[in-house]
Amino acid sequence: MSDLLKSENLEVVQIESRAKAVESLIQKIQRKKSSESDPLQSVTDLVGIRIITYYLEDVARVGELLGREFTIDAENSMDKAEALASDQFGYRSAHYVITLDDSRADLLEWAPFKGMKAEVQVRTSLQHAWAAVSHKLEYKSSQAAPAQLQRRLFRLSALFEMADEQFSILRDESNATDSAYRAEVRKGRLDVPIDSSSIAAYMSITGRADEYRTMFKESGHQTEDIKPVPADRIRRDQSDLVKVLKAVGITTLEELDEYLSEKDRLEKIAKRLDAVFEDDSGEGSIFDLLTLVVLLDRDKSPAPGLPIYTEEFSARIAALREELQSKSSRRSNSGRRPSAS
Repeated sequence: MSDLLKSENLEVVQIESRAKAVESLIQKIQRKKSSESDPLQSVTDLVGIRIITYYLEDVARVGELLGREFTIDAENSMDKAEALASDQFGYRSAHYVITLDDSRADLLEWAPFKGMKAEVQVRTSLQHAWAAVSHKLEYKSSQAAPAQLQRRLFRLSALFEMADEQFSILRDESNATDSAYRAEVRKGRLDVPIDSSSIAAYMSITGRADEYRTMFKESGHQTEDIKPVPADRIRRDQSDLVKVLKAVGITTLEELDEYLSEKDRLEKIAKRLDAVFEDDSGEGSIFDLLTLVVLLDRDKSPAPGLPIYTEEFSARIAALREELQSKSSRRSNSGRRPSAS
């Protein structure tokens, strides 16, 4: 299932799966008293899969994908949201009962599963949170709750539903902002405030990212084009760099461009990064390594105690500065001629 989602560029929060327990399966077959020669054919949830998406519209996209890749048992499938009246709020999740389509069922490796059914639940992370908490409260539906709690449950459910819609709106606005930043940078207009989106656009469009990747490689460090870095880590590194730049008074892309023009100076600092952390200083995203360079640039360093990083990280950087100063002092002393006795 994960491969199918990736093929559609569908990023999800998580995929859960379970096979029906044997004891539970036997009890269900006995209750159904199916007349079929193969009682397994009457069980719709031999396997259960839950796909939790980030955005509301992705629930529909997953449903469309399942419809293309499998045969959906429409009679036993339903979207719980459609069962709610316009003035009702509550459990929302799409449930699909699927079987292998002919193209898959005819393949040798899939043949043992021909005709068997699986249930796929698709919901957003907020719908999942609602389902988990309301289940914990042991109210399968709002109507099952005591009268004095029904209104509160409805209000909470409405807030979750509104939050789902707002997340989608925020994503769309974020994408629009990214596009606007890229357009400004392409035109050479750098009087743009620094944030994670603008700095990503600046680094890629101006070629600064490639320029500094080359610089770090020549200094003995690996960036994300050599050793892949997860996308969420890169986003975090962008955010860290933005915090540090703002702390040292660099608040626009124009100011950043001027600072990065001091390449000779920054290159000298980059060459000393091996002294930072013996285990992991040699690799990271371009944003991570630039953050370290800015932190180590004593003339540009943030004020002591600035809450950019944890106290542990701040102490680590402070210790590094002392170590570099000590090494520099030893090198200076070793270059002096001993005095005559």
